[in-house]
Amino acid sequence: MRSLLPLLVAALVAVVAFPDGADAVWTPIANPGTLVVKQVGNFAVIVYSNADARKHLPLQLVNVVGGETQPVGNGITDYRLVLNVKNTDTGSTALYQCVVRGKPGRAPRHGKLRSFVPYTQAA
Repeated sequence: MRSLLPLLVAALVAVVAFPDGADAVWTPIANPGTLVVKQVGNFAVIVYSNADARKHLPLQLVNVVGGETQPVGNGITDYRLVLNVKNTDTGSTALYQCVVRGKPGRAPRHGKLRSFVPYTQAA
């Protein structure tokens, strides 16, 4: 049992220090206009628009303003994006921040929308 103790301590430290990629670094996206980033942003808008089966929101992605990525593990990445979104009923636009978890190279529909909130710029 004594030989397992260092291994158990190392595993516990790894879980506590890096829970679910929480300590991973966010890396800015150099070009938010790439196809992959646009697809992730469009996925987020579509999922958010259809989240309530009783009330579809008439939202459409205008463009991705900026964003960051963060590795989670096992080839999975979190995308934190700022989106310019248009309400197609009113014509108004607003900025939203979303976090989408997915695997680069896989269809966005295999991702998971983790958050979608109005964007408020940090002071």
